[in-house]
Amino acid sequence: MMEVTLKVRIPNTWIKGMKKNVKVLECIPHGKGGKSLVEIGGEGEEIKSLIEEIKKHPFVCNMETSPIKGGVLATVETTKCMACKALADSSCFLTSAIGKEGYVEWHLIAGGKSLTDLVQQLKNYGCEVEVKSIKKIDRKNLLTERQEEIVRMAFEKGYYDSPKKIRIKDLAEMLNIAPSTLAEILQRGEKKIIREYFEKNRIYSG
Repeated sequence: MMEVTLKVRIPNTWIKGMKKNVKVLECIPHGKGGKSLVEIGGEGEEIKSLIEEIKKHPFVCNMETSPIKGGVLATVETTKCMACKALADSSCFLTSAIGKEGYVEWHLIAGGKSLTDLVQQLKNYGCEVEVKSIKKIDRKNLLTERQEEIVRMAFEKGYYDSPKKIRIKDLAEMLNIAPSTLAEILQRGEKKIIREYFEKNRIYSG
């Protein structure tokens, strides 16, 4: 297995053409489309205009926003994303995805054949793909910085205690994100930690 970074340009995505002050912090496959955690910088009418522009995209089905210092934090759900479909149908594991100007940078855990198949399928769906880096897995870096920050905060605030010392709704408010988004980030982080534990102890068979 390898750690892989792909640069993917997705056709007809709402990200394409977005201004520099719209930053995609993370995105994941969701149903037949995808869900993105987005930071929008600015104030007043500028932010309102950017939000309306995103909402008007034909593939955007839902958008929730929360005010933060210097802008808003938003979750954007889409009904269709061919790149997300290719990823969901593959045997690759997404560890993080960051949207940049006109493209998304994926960080994956993948085998040689599964990576080849994913790249080919992305191209079949009309995506432009560039393999930026491939290296052996370093288990110390399986969690993204954001995932580690959120899982650590959940642990320190007593989310994993029994009974829980904090509700997911309250934890989400502290992080300025929607509870559903927080639940997904925690689930993905927990899965990586569990997978690492089983692989380390050689009792994982999947």
